[in-house]
Amino acid sequence: MSIFTIALAEINLTLREKSAIVYMLALPIFLITVLGLALGGSFDQKVQVEDIKIGYTITDAQLQEPFTAFRKDVETAHFAFQKVSSLADGKKKVQETELTAVVEVGKQGLILYYADTLSDFSKSVIEGYLNGFSGEFQLMATLNQLTPEKAASSPTIPQASTVTIATTGIAGKKAETSIQYYSIAVIAMMMLYGLLYGSSILSSEKRSHTLSRILMTPITKAHLFAGKLIGCISLQALFLAITMLYSRFVFDMNWGPYGLAVYGLFLLEMIGAVSLGLLFDGITKGNSRALASLFSIVITIFSAIGGAYFPISDTHTWKNLSPVGYISTVVKQAVYQDNVSALLLPASVLLLISFGCIFGYGLLTRKREVL
Repeated sequence: MSIFTIALAEINLTLREKSAIVYMLALPIFLITVLGLALGGSFDQKVQVEDIKIGYTITDAQLQEPFTAFRKDVETAHFAFQKVSSLADGKKKVQETELTAVVEVGKQGLILYYADTLSDFSKSVIEGYLNGFSGEFQLMATLNQLTPEKAASSPTIPQASTVTIATTGIAGKKAETSIQYYSIAVIAMMMLYGLLYGSSILSSEKRSHTLSRILMTPITKAHLFAGKLIGCISLQALFLAITMLYSRFVFDMNWGPYGLAVYGLFLLEMIGAVSLGLLFDGITKGNSRALASLFSIVITIFSAIGGAYFPISDTHTWKNLSPVGYISTVVKQAVYQDNVSALLLPASVLLLISFGCIFGYGLLTRKREVL
């Protein structure tokens, strides 16, 4: 019997268990639908005015002094300015949420760029301040025209000294909706359930007393282990694909141009969780019931901290201490900012965890067979 035959048999056995279908497929679809619709709408509708940081770059030397004076007058602990090397640098920092907005001060006037996810109230505050600066110098320009003799002592004001508003969001996408938020968070949470599946790959055979009978056949324990592992991962990969396609076609969840890379990261998270569960199964010598209780508590805590049950901002440091929160954060960078390089570090770590845990499990079982 080949490894792939064992894998196929594992898939067939799992599909016969209704509880497996409920946990691996129905539950994530249910949570995405219920939580997404119950908290419908955009998450950027809250009034938030604290800690606004505006980047600025001055391309017209004549406006250097007046804008500096304006900046010092309006700057507070919660409304700050930060000089950037260029407009492109400022836009990048807006996309990376280091800055709230960026303004270019030049001959064409004030050109403001801010993230599409910024609340309307915060936009109004920023535009109000900059419109005040623009209006002040429009007035000076008018006075200079009326009293030419004073023009020499006043700064030259560009003809188009108005605030031109242009928005640059996270890759031009709209603000994140509840469906988009929970599509990512719930899938990240469900992949962590691989801990439970990994801890019961071979222990289920031990509990049913079928492992010893299987090993009497020409099948080696290594072949049995590999087949069951491949079967488990393949089925989970199928359910993951169905869940992502469900959110895409039912709720129009746009996974971006790197959707396959995001799918791959979710898959690696699940493989890492399965491998870790397998290692703990080897350490505890097949005590899967105790592991199931422990892993259920761990998954619940990580899910709560990571924002799978209720929305938590990606800027909270403690959110990214949870695998669920961290995976959600980097996936959003790939989906909304087209920053696929953000997936490389977690993918590499998950690969190392997977290979390390499987290798460790192999050493544990081999040592016990020798003893």
